[in-house]
Amino acid sequence: MKNHWSHWSLRLFVIFLGMTVFPGCGSNIPLSGKIIYEDGTPLKTGMLNFASETTLSRAKIQPDGSYVVGTSKEKDGLPEGKYKVYITGAEEAVEPKNAPVKYDSMGTPVTVMGRYRQLVNRKYLTADKTPLVCDVPAPKNRFDITIEKPDYLK
Repeated sequence: MKNHWSHWSLRLFVIFLGMTVFPGCGSNIPLSGKIIYEDGTPLKTGMLNFASETTLSRAKIQPDGSYVVGTSKEKDGLPEGKYKVYITGAEEAVEPKNAPVKYDSMGTPVTVMGRYRQLVNRKYLTADKTPLVCDVPAPKNRFDITIEKPDYLK
């Protein structure tokens, strides 16, 4: 009988240890939203990256500007915490191939990798410069984003 209780005590201790040392593990919180420009038109392409001290979660931007965040797999949410939000892959092709290069208000060429141009301002391109911050859980599990258009898209 003594072995029976000590065996259960060990199991309870392991469960307790798991709950206190690794709180929230495996319990992602759903998060979705929409990203639009100030004029109300959606950003139609790219990836939103949610970076915390320990986690990088991503969301593919849909043509209507909507997105759903995923961490381990697509659309599975993300752990509770504070995240810097930055945008990658928001580019469009510049046609024709020899189109003249335009410059933004800071003198930066808007063409990227030859025939593509960024659809967002540079400040949104990296975690260290982005002004976008999301606290998870967010109200109603939504985080809607409004950004200004780069000068060359206005």
